[in-house]
Amino acid sequence: MNPERPKPQASMLRQKLNISRPDRPWQMPRIEDADIFALQAVAKGVANDTQQQRAYDYVVRALCETDRMTFWPGSEDGRRATDFAEGKRWVGLQLRRIEKMRPDHRNEAAEAS
Repeated sequence: MNPERPKPQASMLRQKLNISRPDRPWQMPRIEDADIFALQAVAKGVANDTQQQRAYDYVVRALCETDRMTFWPGSEDGRRATDFAEGKRWVGLQLRRIEKMRPDHRNEAAEAS
């Protein structure tokens, strides 16, 4: 007979899995030094290929949380958080769309949005 162990809370699971997500969509996600240097290099126009890719990935994945579900529970506060998260996600989706866009079809893509 094994007594049931208490289920770990979400924050404990995140620590175990080394996942760092903010508690609210407007909070800054975890950022590594290499991400900071990559974003700064892009801003200065001196980023190498690796830095450019790292900066783009950080913006689309971490800042915009493009792959994260945008629903946040809670009444009015949850609705505001959801709206905020969906706005961030929309930016990430547009960046991905532009990444795949053919320049000769940009007007068609703008009309479809």
